[in-house]
Amino acid sequence: MISNSSGLSVIISIYKKVEYLDLVLDSLKQQRYKNFEVIIAEDNDSEELKKFIEQKRKVCNFKIKHVWQKDEGFRKSKILNKAIKEAEFNFLVFVDSDCILHKRFLDEYAKRKNTNDCLFGRRVMLSPKLTESLLKEKNINGLSLKKILFSKSRHLEEGLYIPFDMNLIKRKAVMIGSSFGLQKNIIYKVNGFDEDYEGYGFEDADLQWRLESIGVKFKSLRNKAIQYHLFHGRGGQKEAFKNNQKIYNRKKKEGNVFCHNGLIKK
Repeated sequence: MISNSSGLSVIISIYKKVEYLDLVLDSLKQQRYKNFEVIIAEDNDSEELKKFIEQKRKVCNFKIKHVWQKDEGFRKSKILNKAIKEAEFNFLVFVDSDCILHKRFLDEYAKRKNTNDCLFGRRVMLSPKLTESLLKEKNINGLSLKKILFSKSRHLEEGLYIPFDMNLIKRKAVMIGSSFGLQKNIIYKVNGFDEDYEGYGFEDADLQWRLESIGVKFKSLRNKAIQYHLFHGRGGQKEAFKNNQKIYNRKKKEGNVFCHNGLIKK
């Protein structure tokens, strides 16, 4: 496994919602940091997205790769592992296709890409009305802090960019899957995401406890690596969530930090 250490590989997980991804790619075009590639990890196999990516490759100022798999239910862990193997750079940044990125988002990860820590950010939860407006206008330039303040969006405090190291509110280091980054060689030490998790829930928590078990520290980029989460409803995933919670509890008890069903299959 030889990777280039000079830039970032941005892995975007997606299941449908191409119109959301359109806004996310626009936010990547506006990043101050420019040395990155994008890997779109599709938990599906749609012609619509393939055609969309071909069009975007013509207008985006960064390389776009595309990995996909058959739609056989929620298999995010599996497609993320596939994307990790395709990454050109050693530092990986994971985001979701429904999260618009602040223009300094990648810059904050890039400044710290030589760390052995796992870095993670936070997000503003945009209101249904503001989300609808952004999707209709297909323009993220109107996404100002002032507009967000009067939009009934939630977690507004996460949208305040602070350039120096300072946490206004101390929080437990809980990673969210829509914004975290670490070195590729480190995620290989725990064999990546555990593909035993199918359906929504606990794939990120599982990765965090396994990384912590090998001594990886988690550092918050709160008020630095900022995202704006586009509103959407949640599908019925209660049963899968409960099942994955049981799997998570069992695996923690067993204590196997190098998962069997990950990047490398045993």
